[in-house]
Amino acid sequence: MAKRRSNGEGCIYKETRSGKWIGKFEIGINSKGNRIFRTCRATTEREARTLLKDLMSKHQAGIDVSTKSLKVGEFFDKWFYDCAIHGLRVSTSQSYEMIIRRHIKPQIGDITFTNLTSKHIQDFYNFLYSHGRLAGKGGLAPKTVENIHLVISSAIHYALKEGLIIRNPLLNVKLRREGKKEVEVFTRDEQEKIIAECKNHYYGMAIKFDFYTGLRAGELLGLTWDCVNFDNNTVRINKQVQRNKNFSYKADSKTILGFVYNTKTDTSTRTIKVLPKLMADLTEYKQVQNLLKKKLGKDYYKFNLVFPREDGYFTDAGTFLDAFSRIQKKLDIPHRNVHAMRHTFATRALESGMKPIVVSRLLGHASITITHDIYGHVIPDFAEQELEKLEEIYT
Repeated sequence: MAKRRSNGEGCIYKETRSGKWIGKFEIGINSKGNRIFRTCRATTEREARTLLKDLMSKHQAGIDVSTKSLKVGEFFDKWFYDCAIHGLRVSTSQSYEMIIRRHIKPQIGDITFTNLTSKHIQDFYNFLYSHGRLAGKGGLAPKTVENIHLVISSAIHYALKEGLIIRNPLLNVKLRREGKKEVEVFTRDEQEKIIAECKNHYYGMAIKFDFYTGLRAGELLGLTWDCVNFDNNTVRINKQVQRNKNFSYKADSKTILGFVYNTKTDTSTRTIKVLPKLMADLTEYKQVQNLLKKKLGKDYYKFNLVFPREDGYFTDAGTFLDAFSRIQKKLDIPHRNVHAMRHTFATRALESGMKPIVVSRLLGHASITITHDIYGHVIPDFAEQELEKLEEIYT
């Protein structure tokens, strides 16, 4: 609840979702007779009071502190926490917050928002292409810059609708287009070697399961036993595990691992058939897990995960990748990431003659167009064999 201050000094309050401290005071009345407020936000109450005091001092000295004088960084923070975050998935919120904090604010955050031009943004994108990597030298991939552009575009269109700016600074901005990448796929021999080695590793069953289902890493690590139907040989994909920024507490708090009860797209929530032999292996794996669970007793986390850490807690995607990488290194197989197992599953399925529409549904693609776009080079030409079926009814 807002803490009112005396003598028109505004108020300080804490937002529940973002954990940010907000300072707010009135700066005037608009042409429609509505009160106009200026706000500031900070990580701590003390910092918010300091910012509020500075803004009020400037206002009292006749300096314009309205939205017209907002810096780009201030505008993006205000847009994200006051507007955008309420309509986004948790994972998308994390991505937006990171883009604003790591890229937008450091590079163009100090520019007055109403003075932001196409040249500012184009220079920013050019910098990202050449020097945008945070961990070292080098530029960002065109797809990454496209993601940053999406955030900027969403915020700019909001500002245009609200009348905060009268011109669109994105109109003359050009993006580089990334050429189509060839998907990484394990050869049949490599796949067989990895699966044979899986029995020697804790995450071996998870790796084997991924090779034969094509689940995304988050879906695989978020799978729970209540979603496994041994009678029908099916699994229900309805959530995933992700490491996300904890928006429920302080904005600068650590990220946390947990369930996200929405998958990548609407079609990603699905029930898929699983090979009976794979389910038989999963049954044996469950028995071993039950023994470990019994051994640890109350120290075993009760998340009901199929592929957790040894103590039952969520498996971090990085931990899973490390385990997968060690197997590849041991077998002297060229390194590929976890997603290559998904590509391998799709490729093997299509090579064996499975219809693209079935593969698309198993993978949870938003449309069959995506499946064709990614795996078109291995999709058989069904035209001849399908036409042969018409011969039976031709008269």
